[in-house]
Amino acid sequence: MSNAGFKYCPFCGGEMPQQNMMRFCPFCGEKFLKIENKEINKEITILENLPLKQANIEAKKDQEIYIGDKIHAEILKQVFESKYCSIILKHAIDIQKLIDNLERVLLRGSFAIRLAVDNMPSLIIYKAKSKDVAKLITLFINAQASISVIPGEFNDKPTIEQLFPMFVQLPLELQQGIISVPINLWLGDHVKSVLRVNYRNSKAGILVITNNNIYILYKNTNASEYRWLVISYALLLKIIIVENSLQLIYKDNKVEDIVFVHKKDSVEVYQTIQSYNF
Repeated sequence: MSNAGFKYCPFCGGEMPQQNMMRFCPFCGEKFLKIENKEINKEITILENLPLKQANIEAKKDQEIYIGDKIHAEILKQVFESKYCSIILKHAIDIQKLIDNLERVLLRGSFAIRLAVDNMPSLIIYKAKSKDVAKLITLFINAQASISVIPGEFNDKPTIEQLFPMFVQLPLELQQGIISVPINLWLGDHVKSVLRVNYRNSKAGILVITNNNIYILYKNTNASEYRWLVISYALLLKIIIVENSLQLIYKDNKVEDIVFVHKKDSVEVYQTIQSYNF
């Protein structure tokens, strides 16, 4: 911005350089209150009125959130706060590896285990002792399976409004997408954000951010029904927001790339995920 017509700094009295663009006095560092360039003034006013995290996002080209091992420790902490826990299986990348691992530790037969896995989302562990659940969590993570752990008692027949407090405020197409998938998909999670996105070849994708998982609902080309991908934070190395896209980096370096329909949604997603303090 210009030097606002000052020959001398109104704060420190130093002589101002002329014919230069500046925002702060080069002598004392104070910010000028009067600005002649209206467009720059407008830009700064917008940035100053933004929440701190949003202003930081606007100032940087991309943002990275490292997950680390803290999320695993937090899950275990919740588990041991209750005498027993249940596990909802949401998604598995290596289904056969998961089945093989479960067959070695569960008392159920192979057919029952495969049936439970094939019918995801499923209540695969119901009210098991916390110490046993803690061991099983590592097994699911090693098989790259996404789960939700529910301590103690829980309502296994909730309404969609109980799971999505903002449901009635969502656009109709997002409501229809959410109710088109099994309601068990959302059990055990606290939903924070629901956004319209583009994923792979789907132009009707839905991104749902919760405290445990990131959900992507999408339709394949010419498909009428939604499919889903669920990614537990425990499977991720980091999350990167670059302009209008969200990149989910797995610990094995595999990447999922999601594009926001509205660029401003990247700010909401960043703030939501950052609030979990990974």
